[in-house]
Amino acid sequence: MIKKMIRSQLGNALIGLAMGSIIALLMITIRWRISDKAKFCQFMREQKGIIMVFWHERLMPMPWLWPSYFKLYALQSPHPDGKMMSYAIGCFGVKTVWGSSNRSPLSGLRGLKRVLDSGHSVAITPDGPRGPARVCAFGPVAIAQMAGKPIVPMCWSVDRYWKGSGWDKLLIPKPFSQGIFVVGEPIYVEKGGRNSAELARQKLELVMNEQADGVDKIINGLSE
Repeated sequence: MIKKMIRSQLGNALIGLAMGSIIALLMITIRWRISDKAKFCQFMREQKGIIMVFWHERLMPMPWLWPSYFKLYALQSPHPDGKMMSYAIGCFGVKTVWGSSNRSPLSGLRGLKRVLDSGHSVAITPDGPRGPARVCAFGPVAIAQMAGKPIVPMCWSVDRYWKGSGWDKLLIPKPFSQGIFVVGEPIYVEKGGRNSAELARQKLELVMNEQADGVDKIINGLSE
């Protein structure tokens, strides 16, 4: 039944909008603390587009936590699941770039580059869409080299959550939990060959894992 609805245009839209509405209602109940919000907003006003990155396990609240007065685009597959997700994130003002990071990665990167060239920002999960979890692919580094824009790692944590059983162990905040959202320092990637790209990829992976572990420790300290 659900699969048939997802494959129909109307059903796909209704399920996606319902997902977005449920996420919004959940997010309203959470007591979020945004670290250095003023500093981040000032940084964004000085930029002409950034590459926002976060691990796939932290996907759910990100459209809500992103400041909506800065335009944000995300890559989605044109298949039913991707279309449904585009409706869900559209509830928070996030726009969609159609493409696939697996089947036609260059096409997807070019679409994201066009967004960055226009002065807007893009969101990428470096370990998506199939993992392995918390292992960074080349996507963010490649688009940073192509567009000349900074990569900015972002992460959140809550004191109470459910954990999914999929490859990414998706974290789902529990209602009325306490949360914190942190924004890392921008990472600038110089143009270069394969070796320099690999070094940048390794650095980004290390920074993102340290950020995730660090924000988890902070929230655990607040809840004790």
